[in-house]
Amino acid sequence: MLREILMGAQDNLTNVLAVVLGVSIGSGQAALVALAGLSAAVAEAISMGGVLYTATHAELDMETEAPRVDRLPPWAAGTVTFAAALLGGLVPLAPFAVLPVGQALVAALVISVICLFGLGAWTTSVTGRSWWRDGLRLVLIAGAAALAAALIGSMLHVG
Repeated sequence: MLREILMGAQDNLTNVLAVVLGVSIGSGQAALVALAGLSAAVAEAISMGGVLYTATHAELDMETEAPRVDRLPPWAAGTVTFAAALLGGLVPLAPFAVLPVGQALVAALVISVICLFGLGAWTTSVTGRSWWRDGLRLVLIAGAAALAAALIGSMLHVG
């Protein structure tokens, strides 16, 4: 289940954070941020749930002759990934529901970084690796995506 939670939550939190940054910097309009961010969060959650369903199904079909790895059934993999992705996607959007765009942007960044670091650190309860390294790894990956989106928002300013 770790695989499904990580794939859904990390991917969608990263994607929606990038969308929120790009749109808020590029437009400065909370309504556009909400529209783009919520659309991305829901579409990505459905997509990721579907991807994990079909990938798990294909893996199980291929493992008929090899020893089977403990995995969730396809329907459960898809459901867990969908839920984790939806929750992860809502994290960077939440501040925009209660704060002005500028403050929400800062809050979204801070909250997202904390959640990503926590998600990475949590994985070490299963992997046994260094909690701070895994936390930092997720923050750096998301940071690269967020920086790219922020730069695009700055260059293509539409507001």
